Amino acid sequence: MVSVRWSTTALANLDKLDSVIAERVVEKVTWLKENFEHLQHEKLHRELRNLYKLRVGNYRTTYTVSNDLVSIEGVGHRRDIYK
Repeated sequence: MVSVRWSTTALANLDKLDSVIAERVVEKVTWLKENFEHLQHEKLHRELRNLYKLRVGNYRTTYTVSNDLVSIEGVGHRRDIYK
């Protein structure tokens, strides 16, 4: 099982979201942690090529993977998260 670390940016992004959406994001990250080995992760392109994305409705969570550590780097609406 992997460990999950939230960056200060991701936590700040999470605080700005509606509480229902924020709860869904946290639940999805927990799901990611529990099912990490069985998933095919979606890698981003160009400037964001070192990041992966996790879809939660219209919201996205971006993260990096290093050994057994998943670092949540950002959380936001799909129209804003990739800017």
